[in-house]
Amino acid sequence: MFVVNTLTGAVSEYSGHAFQSITPTHGGSAAGLFAFGGDTDHGAPIVAQLRLPATVRESTLKQSIEMVYLSMQGQGEAEFAVYGPAAQVWRYPFALRDSEQTRCPVGRGIRENYMGFGLSTPDGQAFCLDRIEVLTAKSKTRRV
Repeated sequence: MFVVNTLTGAVSEYSGHAFQSITPTHGGSAAGLFAFGGDTDHGAPIVAQLRLPATVRESTLKQSIEMVYLSMQGQGEAEFAVYGPAAQVWRYPFALRDSEQTRCPVGRGIRENYMGFGLSTPDGQAFCLDRIEVLTAKSKTRRV
């Protein structure tokens, strides 16, 4: 079940419950009435996943990623993902820093024109993301 916050546009997916009805504070199913809120989903961490669509880079020359910089508040580890063609995905864990500025080194072997990016918090910790900056380098000759 997908739920949309009409005030913020945030979307949540509930996959562990077969809700038949929903209110701003509760969801109901044959298993009972469940209150929304808190830091867990029935005892399990709430894993945030953000995925940006794949877009073509500025040039037809293949691109590699030099570094990813994130302006992000939080604690613990997060995971940055690079999405390529044909359902290829490369995942890279990185530590969140107290300075609220962090970087995530990614694999040097990625060479693509269409790339999408994602971010997740596998431990379910709270975070606030302000900016993702992906520095790319163009190949000098490689187009296909």
